[in-house]
Amino acid sequence: MQTNPEVVKLDPSLKKKASDVVAASFFDYPMFVYYFPDIKKRARVLPWYLGNVLTCAIKYGEVFTTPESSGVIFILPPGHTKISIGEYVQNGFLLTPLVIGIRDYIRSQECEKFVADMHEKIMQQRLHYYLWGLAVDPGQKRRGIGTTLLKPALEKADKEQKPFYLETHDEKNVPYYQNFDFTLVYSGKIPNHEPEIWCMVREPAKMK
Repeated sequence: MQTNPEVVKLDPSLKKKASDVVAASFFDYPMFVYYFPDIKKRARVLPWYLGNVLTCAIKYGEVFTTPESSGVIFILPPGHTKISIGEYVQNGFLLTPLVIGIRDYIRSQECEKFVADMHEKIMQQRLHYYLWGLAVDPGQKRRGIGTTLLKPALEKADKEQKPFYLETHDEKNVPYYQNFDFTLVYSGKIPNHEPEIWCMVREPAKMK
């Protein structure tokens, strides 16, 4: 009988290993395939790109993993669910146009703006948690690691009576999150671009 892995806060010194796991998990994710259609470029750029995302998440939110780094979850807290351009720049993204190329940079920024605007439109001024990312090592999937990482975050939100928000660009993720009481509130295609988006909200469970 397999026991659930322990959930631990990510030690910043292990960020490189964690970012490699996230990059492997998201390598074929539709949004990143669109951002970086060249496979070799994606393999080179994605660990750097997602490493910077984790840097922001560590600084402004929380990142949890398992002792063997089989999965990673990164969350932004109520009151800081949006990272400003200045914060991105301060945490490693200054060289993004040079690293990924101007064309891919412009394309990614147009998509990211729509994603951020939709997030703000849906949640408005409500204080909430933002599930920025949940990744599992491709070789460790279907072992309950994602569930193990996600449940404590949802329990914390329930205790605080705060909703959770997420978006995904892979429709296969929708039923997974519906299992955790997330409700689909918007779906559509990003204007002038190929990726689609599914936005989901989970209202806090009523405490007994």
